[in-house]
Amino acid sequence: MFETFANVLAANAPALQNVHTPFPMGMHLVFCIAATVVYGLQYISKKSLHYMCLLLACDLTFVVQLNTSDVTIGVLFVLEALLLIGAAVFSHKYNKKLKAEEGESKKPAENNDSVDNAFED
Repeated sequence: MFETFANVLAANAPALQNVHTPFPMGMHLVFCIAATVVYGLQYISKKSLHYMCLLLACDLTFVVQLNTSDVTIGVLFVLEALLLIGAAVFSHKYNKKLKAEEGESKKPAENNDSVDNAFED
């Protein structure tokens, strides 16, 4: 009786999915295309390398849909870690550059303000 029940469950159960690919292939492809479009447009408009690192990191995850060997997973882990560290470094540099540019644009003019000049004796 238990064998019959197990056979019925096995016949009706969906195929087990690979643990390295949490999304089905179609959904993963849509995710990668969306990430490519979003980060590609950000890279084009803002010219910061951290967007390109994030684009590549998202797109590299698609490799596990094609090959799930231990070597591939290990190489992918190292590449993803390097890309995310690079994205953090480039983002930090980009934000420092933006703050420096913002600081320069907010510098007060050298006594050219009429209110400041009105009270000078």
